[in-house]
Amino acid sequence: MHGLIFFYIRKFADVVSSDTASWSVLRSTVATSHERYLPSGTYPDSEAVELLTSLAETANKPLPAIIEQFGMFLAPHLLKVAGQYVDPDWSALDLIEHTESIIHSMIRSTNPGAEPPVLDTARESPAELTIIYSSQRRLCGLAKGLIRGIGKHYKQELNINETCCMHKGSPFCTLVVTTENSDTQEKTALLHDTIEFNKEEAEILENSSSQAAPSPEPYQHTRPSQIGEYQILNDIGRGGMGKVFLGHDKQLQREVAIKVMHSHRAHNQAARKRFLNESRATAAIDHPHVVTIHQVGEHDGVPFIVMQRLEGCTLQEYCTESGSLSVSEVLRIGREVALGLDAAHSHGLVHRDIKPANIILEGPNKHVKIIDFGLALDTLESSSKLTDDGSIVGTPAYMSPERVNGDTIDSQSDIFSLGIILYEMLSGKLPFEGESIVSTLVAIAGGRAEPLHKTAPDIPELVSSFIMQMIAPNKADRPATASIVVNTILEIEKQLNSHA
Repeated sequence: MHGLIFFYIRKFADVVSSDTASWSVLRSTVATSHERYLPSGTYPDSEAVELLTSLAETANKPLPAIIEQFGMFLAPHLLKVAGQYVDPDWSALDLIEHTESIIHSMIRSTNPGAEPPVLDTARESPAELTIIYSSQRRLCGLAKGLIRGIGKHYKQELNINETCCMHKGSPFCTLVVTTENSDTQEKTALLHDTIEFNKEEAEILENSSSQAAPSPEPYQHTRPSQIGEYQILNDIGRGGMGKVFLGHDKQLQREVAIKVMHSHRAHNQAARKRFLNESRATAAIDHPHVVTIHQVGEHDGVPFIVMQRLEGCTLQEYCTESGSLSVSEVLRIGREVALGLDAAHSHGLVHRDIKPANIILEGPNKHVKIIDFGLALDTLESSSKLTDDGSIVGTPAYMSPERVNGDTIDSQSDIFSLGIILYEMLSGKLPFEGESIVSTLVAIAGGRAEPLHKTAPDIPELVSSFIMQMIAPNKADRPATASIVVNTILEIEKQLNSHA
């Protein structure tokens, strides 16, 4: 855990001990630690928990209550340090949604070896945010405290519903945060108030940030006119990692797609590595079913990737517009996706986020192109750990059980995700469904899938049985490789054509 946290644990003890006489000895429980922890250092989690445990025992309060109270105390202090990373237009839920990237930006900028907790989020609506916390630290109480502290900072009441918890046997914790409209909310004023630090705090913060990365560029809400040597023509789209622009290559007189990392994520070393990993991973693959990378570069300190311009739509858009698809078309699309995955896997790369939105159908023949290798895992690199503490990264509905349970991920995870896509195209529904993201993940972890022949009884048995094999909860029961998927689909197509 980062040394800055130990500094604030001591300050927390100071504050609570001044509140009531019964807490008067709290400061003594951490006083001996003053010279042990440097703000720029990294120390075992157990030592921070030990300090908080001492506080809990001295105050005669449960440790979870102390941890949550410390989170509430910590939130405004973190915001003091993180002001440069906070978009002034964010609401309270916006800030919570970006807390993970802020924590990484603050801590990893001073110590790349640190592993701060990761909070994966999904925005259900402007007033509702789901947080999935899967850290082995199991400090969900700290996360709840940070949420309440952020709400208090914004002068807004936030409701937290903990739908499942690792402390109760679940594979992850989930917090559904909702907000109520408030006339007293001051969204941006508090972030621009003059901040006063006492001498000790100012010195600690100065020392802790002495090796920090340069401050990010101010938030830009307008489209740039130029990125590198490319003229920017229009917006194409945006995602969690960055924005995609339509650009013009002046030298080769062609249109290209340029993916630019969000500026507020560019100083998050883990996210930056993940973004650049997409370019390296994809550029290594020369295959007709994988998008082509032309160039990788940086513009004003922000990474960008120049890709071929694809004329077409996503598989998600195509299925929405077309409704039900024929078995032959589903098999053809699945075969082409498997061919692209086989090429990636042969380079030691696992995509980890195969879903309809990451499959482009190009041209009148709907030729498959796999995009967004931003979560690609290089199985040949020992340093390929892109997420910390076993955190969940990806799209919940298409995750494999090993992804949800934090087990080893390999090429069969991509096969599982492709199987879900084929199941959905043929039946019009997902094999693992729930009323929320959490219940969907629980269904995937439990392997409870409705057999395809029941949801789509008109589908040929050899098709439905193979797709159910692809989404088997046990990896040993799935096809071993993407090339096996390709060959099996070819054989199925041959048999179906012979009976036509």
